[in-house]
Amino acid sequence: MPDPKLQFDKEELTITLTGLTGGWPIGRLGELSLLDSAQVQFPSMWNNYKQTVAMRIIETQWRLSARLVLEQTLEAGVDFTDFRGNGSSLSLDNALKVHLLDRPTTQIDLRLGVKLEGSFDGSAFDGSGVMGIGLRGRF
Repeated sequence: MPDPKLQFDKEELTITLTGLTGGWPIGRLGELSLLDSAQVQFPSMWNNYKQTVAMRIIETQWRLSARLVLEQTLEAGVDFTDFRGNGSSLSLDNALKVHLLDRPTTQIDLRLGVKLEGSFDGSAFDGSGVMGIGLRGRF
């Protein structure tokens, strides 16, 4: 029996990764398997097949574009708090951005909001996926 066709109509899900430790640099988050490492909140009306297809699409997109998404997120600006609890914001030059992406962390929290639009015909996805990202790293 062939795989059923699926339609994604701007459907949204949330992927949350909290408390990742072990010295992971932020720039290497694309190497993680999101399904193995994160908590996923699917729309309640999705069946297991649709969840599996969505995660395959998202995992592929994440592995291909994670570094670029993370770079763009940092380029938008950074809010930080020092060890005394004093907070501030700053924009990053390229050297500082690369330093933050490659520096080992003590903890990372990541939240991805994903919106899928398109169709899956049983073998390929024809459409688009948009990711919104919230990221917190401790160094």
